[in-house]
Amino acid sequence: MSEQNKGIPEAEKAEADGLAQVLPTGVEGFDTILGGGLPAHHLYLIQGLAGSGKTTLACQIGFAQARLGKKVLILTLIAESHAKLLQHLRNFNFFDDTLVGENIVFYSGYTSLAEGGLRELLNFITAALNEQGAEIMIIDGFRSVRETKESELSLSEFMHSLNALVSAMGCTTFLLSPVEGNLPESENTLVDGLVELSQFHDGVRTIRELAVLKVRGGDHLLGKHAFEVCKEGIIVYPRLEAVATRTNRPAESSTAVAAFGIPSLDKLTGGGVMKGSTTNLVGSPGAGKTLMGLHFINQGLRENEKCLMLGFYESPQRVVQKAAKIGIDLSGAIESGDLEIIWNLPLEVLMDELALRILDNIDRRGVTRLFVDGIDGFLHIAIHPERIKTFATALVNELRVRNVTTFFTQELPYFKESYARAESIQSILYENIMLLGYTEIEGVNYRRLSVMKMRENEYDPAIQLLTISDKGISIGGPISSLGKKIGQSLEAAK
Repeated sequence: MSEQNKGIPEAEKAEADGLAQVLPTGVEGFDTILGGGLPAHHLYLIQGLAGSGKTTLACQIGFAQARLGKKVLILTLIAESHAKLLQHLRNFNFFDDTLVGENIVFYSGYTSLAEGGLRELLNFITAALNEQGAEIMIIDGFRSVRETKESELSLSEFMHSLNALVSAMGCTTFLLSPVEGNLPESENTLVDGLVELSQFHDGVRTIRELAVLKVRGGDHLLGKHAFEVCKEGIIVYPRLEAVATRTNRPAESSTAVAAFGIPSLDKLTGGGVMKGSTTNLVGSPGAGKTLMGLHFINQGLRENEKCLMLGFYESPQRVVQKAAKIGIDLSGAIESGDLEIIWNLPLEVLMDELALRILDNIDRRGVTRLFVDGIDGFLHIAIHPERIKTFATALVNELRVRNVTTFFTQELPYFKESYARAESIQSILYENIMLLGYTEIEGVNYRRLSVMKMRENEYDPAIQLLTISDKGISIGGPISSLGKKIGQSLEAAK
């Protein structure tokens, strides 16, 4: 740092040294997409059709900055009245009445625009900034500026002058415009950043999406990211695969083994699976996939590990009841916090929001075992099905990086016994794959288990007889021997 910059605020030092001061938005998830925040003292356009959330997003940023002691000017043109806007904002938790009139002030610039055009509006904005010393400005109703312009040249001159003004006065400014698309218009090309809010319709379902189309001097994630408008305001969920691509963290190798919790199966697999690995339990309905997962979780609890379950179809109460029927008591672990169950019906759930909840839970609690009962649920909630493979790749890698040993169950349709023909999300994601199904011998269906793939440790490749009793799952040896015994019995009966 240069000698002459000593003793001045860090933000000013950064700018003096040629670095842009970064303005955190305070909007959950948005700063992740922006790479930390927005370069300060720049001019930004937030666009989107009516009801997309433009005003909410801008005001949420404004209130976050006002809490830090900054002066925020909200300038309206043709938009809802200030009283109605305040009434709307009071519905959100970010709203703070004590800031209104002090750190947050409201102006109306419509009269200046209507009577004197763009030049008079610019003079009005200049006077308002000088009077208030605002560091943040929000101009709502920017459509009025476009409709009032005398020509495209006059609009370009206005945009250029406004950009120069807010930069000189150190005021980060947001323009709100009810349009969509990165259009070759003056407001799009002459702003420093462009954020678009939109809605994606899939049949009767609709989700909100946000895209940062440009940020000069920024390092933002491209593409669209889901967001929701809730009591907290706007919460953005960055696409998991986009974040994972940016971080690109490799997983460490491990030589430790995590037991299944089924002694006969542990014996067949050299003690279990490698810690930090992923296992796909795929098979027919009722073959025992969920029960195997419950044994896996119970073993982790026995070893004082923090465990997590994610389910889509069976509620936590039913899971606890199912475990109790095979002698596994999960209620105590739930009460102590050693086990938590995340449950969501696979309906209108945001895929990235659910992934964030899983990873946050793992980080917060130090989870080392995860059981996802029904990976198919992600297929059902994915509004962009083409994302499934990249999303699953990113999720699995994040789990490996955290050294979480994970079991995923996946269901085959009735009577479909071939894993090769199964509609797998991506079998190459899993270090271990086990196929559960049925074998019919003399008119009786017997459950069977096949270890199809297991990296890092040896296993018995023979198809095994799988039995379920009130003590849980056990492996009864190669199923071929069962067929021989039955054949011998039938022959003896003759």
